[in-house]
Amino acid sequence: MKEEVIELEVIWYGGQFSFCLDKNSSKINENKLNHFWKRVEELGVWEWHRKYPYWTPKYQPLTCGRDWKLKLRDKNGRAIYCSGYESFPRKFKYLIKEMNILFDEEVDF
Repeated sequence: MKEEVIELEVIWYGGQFSFCLDKNSSKINENKLNHFWKRVEELGVWEWHRKYPYWTPKYQPLTCGRDWKLKLRDKNGRAIYCSGYESFPRKFKYLIKEMNILFDEEVDF
């Protein structure tokens, strides 16, 4: 069984937020963790593109936009790493909502 990884970092001019589950973190309730992985599956996160935007934008993005990185690995070893700049997967805000529930946070995105 692999060690689970849950990391999300979003940085923009004047602010940032991050979520991180690591072996030094306080233990998260197993039911909450199972619910999180179920929602990751339902949101289709495993099929997200590696880089956003995954198309060539017509115009160069602003230099003060939001830069983000996501790393996930479940206990079965399924993993995804994706990132982007001023472009997000369609259900990104729902993943933020699920991370808020998992980590007992109130990040508004």
